[in-house]
Amino acid sequence: MIALISNLSESGLLTLLLIASIALSLLCFFLIQKYCTWLSLDDDGIFGTIFANTMPTLVGFVFAFVTVAAWQNYNSVSDTVSKEAHTLFNLYQIMDAYPSETKKAGQDELISYAKIVIEQEWPILNQQQFDINAFKSLDRIKQIFVSHKPSNFEGIAIHNEGLSLLSDYTDLRRNRIESAKSFLAKPMWAALIISAILLIVFSALFKTRNIRIHAVMIALVGGSLGVMFFLLVIYDNPFWGPSAIEPAPFQKMLESIAIIKR
Repeated sequence: MIALISNLSESGLLTLLLIASIALSLLCFFLIQKYCTWLSLDDDGIFGTIFANTMPTLVGFVFAFVTVAAWQNYNSVSDTVSKEAHTLFNLYQIMDAYPSETKKAGQDELISYAKIVIEQEWPILNQQQFDINAFKSLDRIKQIFVSHKPSNFEGIAIHNEGLSLLSDYTDLRRNRIESAKSFLAKPMWAALIISAILLIVFSALFKTRNIRIHAVMIALVGGSLGVMFFLLVIYDNPFWGPSAIEPAPFQKMLESIAIIKR
């Protein structure tokens, strides 16, 4: 099931969740209407109105809060990936100020490292893993910087800037890898699913004169919940699913380097 969801497009996933949520809500509705008639709520007074409004409001507030939090986390991780690629490009550019041998070795290793990240490390990010080859390549880049000994004050200033960029990049890379996980913990998912079921059951308990209108309303509730779960699924893990963050900033970095080298 997880593999199926990850291979679906955004429109395919939305359609699947809408069909599933509407079907489950209608099934729950008809089961309650058939076997739990003694529980039906038939109150046209003020208390019925209060109860009818309170439950959807509470559940809607919880879903809205969690969805916005997941979306903000997704955008934050996406911004981190962009900063990481830009910092790596700045490292490549600052190597121009180093001696020719150090420059060539450093820039070649930076290009090789970016390719490894794109081709080998990115596909396994959703498992919160990093590629050992990418780790070794980054270590070689660190050794190139650390082993260089500047011979003048200008070289010292440039070298300090390079070391600072390398430190910033290491932190950004660590943040990317640590963010490659589900934003919502299992208890939160369980709470959201239970809340959705309780809302459907609560809505199905009301007694209406026109059962067809009631069924349409239940289907609309189920569809709304399906949309909420769609948003949660695509934003929960930034590196998994149809809206997974792609290594586009690293690819653009390599394209920029190719333009510079012409």
